[in-house]
Amino acid sequence: MVRVVAIALLAACSDDTLTVAPVIDLPANAGANPFPNLDAVVLAVAHAGQDTDVVSKTFPRGTPLQLAGVPYDTDLVIHMSGLVGAGEVAYGRTCTFAFAATGTLPTPHLYFSRIVKFGDLAVTARVRNKGRGIAAGALGLFLGGLDGAGASVVDVEQFDPASGTLTQVGQLEPRTGAEVALLGVAPPRIALIGGTLADGTAAGFVEIVAPSTDTTARIDRVDDAQLGRSGVTASTLSDGRVIVIGGAAPTAAPSAEVDEIDATSGTAEARQLRAMLTFPRRGHTATVVGDDIGADVVVLGGLDGAGKPVGAAELFKPLSQTFAPQTPTMIVPRSQHRAVLLTDNSILVIGGIDATGAPVRRLERFDVDTGFIDAGTLPDGAGAFDFSATKLPDGRVLIAGGDTNSGATAEVYRP
Repeated sequence: MVRVVAIALLAACSDDTLTVAPVIDLPANAGANPFPNLDAVVLAVAHAGQDTDVVSKTFPRGTPLQLAGVPYDTDLVIHMSGLVGAGEVAYGRTCTFAFAATGTLPTPHLYFSRIVKFGDLAVTARVRNKGRGIAAGALGLFLGGLDGAGASVVDVEQFDPASGTLTQVGQLEPRTGAEVALLGVAPPRIALIGGTLADGTAAGFVEIVAPSTDTTARIDRVDDAQLGRSGVTASTLSDGRVIVIGGAAPTAAPSAEVDEIDATSGTAEARQLRAMLTFPRRGHTATVVGDDIGADVVVLGGLDGAGKPVGAAELFKPLSQTFAPQTPTMIVPRSQHRAVLLTDNSILVIGGIDATGAPVRRLERFDVDTGFIDAGTLPDGAGAFDFSATKLPDGRVLIAGGDTNSGATAEVYRP
């Protein structure tokens, strides 16, 4: 990673603008030039959260990076991109900062990193097919999944990025099809919900993992037979509660049930809510729209009792414990997809499997006010199912891995 540790700010001669000149300080092990193949660097200044640049300029290789015409304002962000040909291979941005005509000018820091290369760590993690990884505070935990022989992985592994160490911190009940969510806010814990046990019966309980910098994590268990379902969604609200929707017990039809897991009192409790799905489903997504208390939860896709994709979207309202009466229809009903909340609070729906069993290449976006709109098409090499979709700090979405029946590449979606 290349860190721009200082920004030289030069007042322009003719107007109330500034010239920005980033100074790149390389880490000790980066070599003389960690980006030897860059053809150009683009500097752009924009208002925070806006797609339109206030000022931008492309600098060919070897050209001094001095961007003139930056205005005085209170909500500016500097973006920096590295290009090879027309392709963007490195990116960085600052936090929001202000330029004022009086007083000391700020020196915002900018991190410039490769976006087409993964770093290497001297750790060996357990093999997990369809396991789950989740961040809790400054730590990352890996749970569940199947090993190379098809057996459930019971070990909980905890990654500490500060030390670069991966440690086994506990063991869970062996099961498949469980869902993972953060529970609580200070500090957050991790809830592993439902699934199917090794003997084929329902896992009617929740395991609560409390991450710790020690070598052992605390793992508590909350029994609730109603939560013995696979293919549920578990959505964390801003107050730390987890809303569990749908899913199906072994050999049973999909459920319409909505449950809540709450740890406000310090002890996790599970309860069934009065709301019920209009269209019972499993294998769907449920996305919390924003950070407000009581933000809506949008339920998309999944399979019905006949194994067909559900096209109707449903909107759950946590404060009233009801579903909105409107059920807008997806452009392409699907399951095994991903749903990512974008910066404008619309939801990007990616990939999945349609009613014929074919991979879905069509992207669509859902907005609570306007419904579904076409959002383009996945590139041919991108994974259509079993992939990861991660929103990046600048609002783009990284789509990595997965399967197209012929391998997969990594792609970046620009809203």
